[in-house]
This record gives sequence, C-alpha cells and structure tokens, in this order.
Amino acid sequence: MNPGISFNTRLVFQDVLLVIAGGALGSLMRYLISYFTHYQTSSPFPYKTLIINVIGCFLVGWITMRFQHHQMLNGIKLFFIIGFLGAFTTFSTFSLETVSLLHAGHIRTAILNIFASTFLGLIAVLGGIWAGK
Repeated sequence: MNPGISFNTRLVFQDVLLVIAGGALGSLMRYLISYFTHYQTSSPFPYKTLIINVIGCFLVGWITMRFQHHQMLNGIKLFFIIGFLGAFTTFSTFSLETVSLLHAGHIRTAILNIFASTFLGLIAVLGGIWAGK
C-alpha cells in the first residue's frame, strides 16, 4: 500500500454499507414498479424500462441539486446515486431490450426506444435539477 494514501478501513466499510443499502432499496423499488405497472398493448416497446429510467434520471438531477452543499454529501452520493439509483435504473436492460428489438426485426421500435429513453432521460435530469434548486 502506498504510504502517502490514508486508508481507513472503518470509513471504507461504512461507504460499502451505504452503497449496499441503497442498492437493495433501489432494486426493490425497480421490482415493485415493474411488478405493479400493468399495461395492455400489442407493441413490443419496453414501457416499464423507459418509466424507470426517466424516474431515475429525474431523481439523479434532483438529488444532485438538492444536496450539493449538504455536509453529508459523500454519504448521500454513495447511498442514493451509486447505490439506489445504480440499482434502480435499468440502462443495461434498456440496451438488451433495444438489441432484442433489432434482432426481432422491430427496427422502428428500437430506434424509438433509443430516442425516447435518451430524450426523456435528459429532460428528466434537467427537471430534477430545476426541482432541486
């Protein structure tokens, strides 16, 4: 270990616990929203993933602005942004669903998913920033 770097095992352990706790809650919320969100459509469009990602984008903007000067900023980032939102948002699922749509020949739907997720995600982050001010 580099002698110039201070390593505090207790603080690292606390940080890890914050990420784990936030991640557990984020993944639970993702599951609950997905489970309780029912819609009837013949479209293969992945609405649940879009909804979860837009909510997550809004929350990351809002949390960033709301707590930017909070004395517990590092803990808040670890719990909410890395843990909760890291588990809650579904970018990897979005990517897999988009590729699956392409492989199934739903090219227009895949392109719509890319643009809707990206555009609405950016708008939600801006909305979260605005709401957090």
